[in-house]
Amino acid sequence: MAEGNDTGKGLDRTLSRRNFFKVSGMAAAGAAFGLGLSSVSHAAKPPTVSTVSNDTDYWQWVQDQFVLDPDIVYMNLGTTGSMPLRVLEKYNDYNILNARHPRTFESELGATFGLEDQRATLAAQFGCNTDEICLTRNTTDGLDAVVNGLEFNEGDEILITHHEHIGALSPLNVLQDRYGVILTEVEIPVLNVTDKDQFVNAFEDKISDNTKAILFSHITYKTGTRLPAKALCKLARKKGLISIVDGAHAPGMIELDFHDIGCDFYAAAGHKWQCGPGATGILYLRNGGRDLPTFWTQNSSLYTYTAQSYARGEYDIAYSLQYRGQLNIPAHLAMLESCALWEEIGRGRIEEYVCGLGSYLKQRLRDKFGSTGTLFSPDLPGFTTGLTAFNPFAEITDADLITTMVDSLHEKGYQVRYTNFRVKLKDAKDAYALRISTHLFHNRQQIDGLVDAIYDVL
Repeated sequence: MAEGNDTGKGLDRTLSRRNFFKVSGMAAAGAAFGLGLSSVSHAAKPPTVSTVSNDTDYWQWVQDQFVLDPDIVYMNLGTTGSMPLRVLEKYNDYNILNARHPRTFESELGATFGLEDQRATLAAQFGCNTDEICLTRNTTDGLDAVVNGLEFNEGDEILITHHEHIGALSPLNVLQDRYGVILTEVEIPVLNVTDKDQFVNAFEDKISDNTKAILFSHITYKTGTRLPAKALCKLARKKGLISIVDGAHAPGMIELDFHDIGCDFYAAAGHKWQCGPGATGILYLRNGGRDLPTFWTQNSSLYTYTAQSYARGEYDIAYSLQYRGQLNIPAHLAMLESCALWEEIGRGRIEEYVCGLGSYLKQRLRDKFGSTGTLFSPDLPGFTTGLTAFNPFAEITDADLITTMVDSLHEKGYQVRYTNFRVKLKDAKDAYALRISTHLFHNRQQIDGLVDAIYDVL
């Protein structure tokens, strides 16, 4: 992984060399257009823990980088994140420059708009090579490019879990309805998670002669369970299967190394836990596609120019997928700024803090509600995350109780959401749960307040 303070230097050098980013000039332009840009103070680089009195002070500094409404404790990162001050500042600057000089991005950054620098920077951060990664609009965009880019035929089988998101299910169902591909759900453990073999064995037991690929969420959006991605991808490789990972909730929450995970494809979001602008994401394609099955770059503006080079053995599929008509360059550049901040803080440190808060929340819920409530999220090393699914009511299939609880918590100043899912694959009714996100701008006092608010409403 790249050292924190080196992140983004390639892009910074490019911008500086071409006089692209001038804070003072952009601030003045923002004031002239009534945007108030000059009032946004650029956040200083984070201090090290050794330079503050204690770890609590350090995380308070991190929390001060955000502009979240102080009257609402925002705990719905699973839907969308919040951009830090310095990311907002860069995003405003880039948008103003682009509005004043619409062709500036191409004339200043070249025909590739500096995206080569972005790809190299992200590759260093996420443990892969530059020709294996590209920027997308979101996780759904990446999954759609992968699922529809691979060649599946009638009778081919794809294994999925029974807790997948519609962003993956939608293109998969197109394959099912259009080409006769078979989708087989694998029941993953929910209430009785103990070790990774439960997940690996569940998939292995479902593999047949027709199985061509497995697709699973690294962190399920329904319960926040972290699946053993490395072990599942190892199983897929052993069986000669394609591995596709829905990583919507991983970047920005946990440290990632795509080469270590060993997946073939990994689609993720930049606007959730990574706290970049909306419509930003990343897509990883292993080994530039060199030893993957036939791949059609249908979600690309460059297929006409690149198809023959792929046939000759020249690869960089990610480059082809990077260009899909007009791109939101300011958003991509701002997401890179968010990634740079995460690198400076330390992704390992963030994972420890976020998952530590998630574990603290789960413990507080157990202490407060005992056997009254149902905790659907495991609190075990390697499985716990910043997403927690909990139902405080005895009747877990009553949707009205949970939706009313969500509304009542919002009135008390806590914004969460609910999810519904089958606990067992063949359950006739869905279970419902509060889904609570704890991130690096939260603290234990806010968690205590939320648990007390749930108890008061109950």
